[in-house]
Amino acid sequence: MDVLGDNAVDRREQAKEAIVLALLDAIERNAAMTQRHLARELGIALGLANTYLTRCVRKGLLKVTEVPSDRYAYYITPQGFAEKSRLTARYLSVLFEFMRRARIELEEF
Repeated sequence: MDVLGDNAVDRREQAKEAIVLALLDAIERNAAMTQRHLARELGIALGLANTYLTRCVRKGLLKVTEVPSDRYAYYITPQGFAEKSRLTARYLSVLFEFMRRARIELEEF
């Protein structure tokens, strides 16, 4: 068991999933986005943005192609769309559970 408990592990996993979801969403909106702009938009370090992009490419969620001016364009694959849908559903599930628990706590208060 983790020193911080299972909830800390869940929160870290949720944070990672949130970054992947935001990354896939940003790439869907603008395939020609630079890593620097993506990092700024997601509020993460440039190196971390690069790491997440690399993981998504390796997992088959994104396809990368080189475009003029030594830049890259990222495209979401069908598998990437499916993962984005799964992550969105999970995010909404966690959000609704949080809201349900908050409502119960408020009613008890």
